[in-house]
Amino acid sequence: MKSPILLLFIFFTFGISLQAQQQTAQTENKPIVKRKDARSVDDLKSNPEEITHVNFSRRNLTSFPLELVKCINIEELTLSFNEIQSIPDGISSLKKLKRLLISNNKISSIPEGLGSLTELEILDISSNPVNTVIDFSALQKLKVLNISSLQLTTIPKSILGLESLNDLNISNLQLTSFPDLSQLKNLHSLGIDGSKLTELPAGIEKLILLRTFSASNNALTSIPKAVLTLPALRNLTLSKNAITALPIDIKNAETLFSLDISGNKLTTVPKELFSLARLQNLSLSENQITSLPNDIPENTIIRELDISYNALKQLSPGLWKCIKLHKLYIENNQLTTLPSGISALKELSTFTIGNNPLESIPIKELMMIPSLGDIGLISRKTIEKKREEDRMKKEKEANQKRELKNAK
Repeated sequence: MKSPILLLFIFFTFGISLQAQQQTAQTENKPIVKRKDARSVDDLKSNPEEITHVNFSRRNLTSFPLELVKCINIEELTLSFNEIQSIPDGISSLKKLKRLLISNNKISSIPEGLGSLTELEILDISSNPVNTVIDFSALQKLKVLNISSLQLTTIPKSILGLESLNDLNISNLQLTSFPDLSQLKNLHSLGIDGSKLTELPAGIEKLILLRTFSASNNALTSIPKAVLTLPALRNLTLSKNAITALPIDIKNAETLFSLDISGNKLTTVPKELFSLARLQNLSLSENQITSLPNDIPENTIIRELDISYNALKQLSPGLWKCIKLHKLYIENNQLTTLPSGISALKELSTFTIGNNPLESIPIKELMMIPSLGDIGLISRKTIEKKREEDRMKKEKEANQKRELKNAK
């Protein structure tokens, strides 16, 4: 006679096996929807249920194509850079929608129906004249949210409850106050540019997974210590603020890969900045820096350094210790000479020195750098201005030809 324990084990094992077979059968019988892209509005009219992807960006659309609400299997919808003024509430029928991009239109309000699209993972409604938004509470799968450049005066509290959110851009809003962001513990990227901030919002120091943080074009006068010790931070942008000095605590920013602190009011740079173990891209342009540290460490791994548009009258020979440099921008300073030793930068490929009152250029040393292929004797802004003028000229000519063609 078999023991009760053995019989129970056999029954339990059989049950698990049967359940696994049923799940496999269900998966096999589940219909697979193949990807089908709509190239035009006409494509939406025949068999709309077959459409899964639509990209109608830059089509000069003045209204939302109503045929879209019948595309019940659509997963990705892009309508950015058009002239659309409203989104119908019927968008709620697109229950499988995972990605919705409607930025850079003339949309003044967001329909409540959008808040029922629970499969949404990416939502971009930026650069629209929107002054109120929906309740985001049901969008718990949302990973990327861009509501920048709207006309919001407050950030909806429902956003703070989105636990899956990885990427949030709330730049260039009309905010009168900032909420505590500490609840968004899974944020990897945060943008709060152009928010008239004199200090960073509460809770930033608790975002321990934050890798990219941008707070440019504000009124910050210093860098909080809490930001420099964020354990996962790799990319920090604080350009166009009013920061007057970098703290010695910058040495604690051991995870930084890229730092942009251009367009501030710096006059000096601490040597500790050059000793960061992972820092590869450093922009100090458009400050008031008069000199660089003499004792730059030899173990620096900086690959791209921009110190253009400052007040440098001479360069420290210690700069040539940055032997990993690939790109060096020093145009628009007050340099009259360059110290000898630049040939040590064997990996240098781009070097700009335009708009400096240089008495001479070390041509022989520069020719000893095997990878150097781009020496800029004209400032980049001058080049960019010329390119923009050429682009506008071509655009004007194209418009004139189009008008003549239409007139005929």
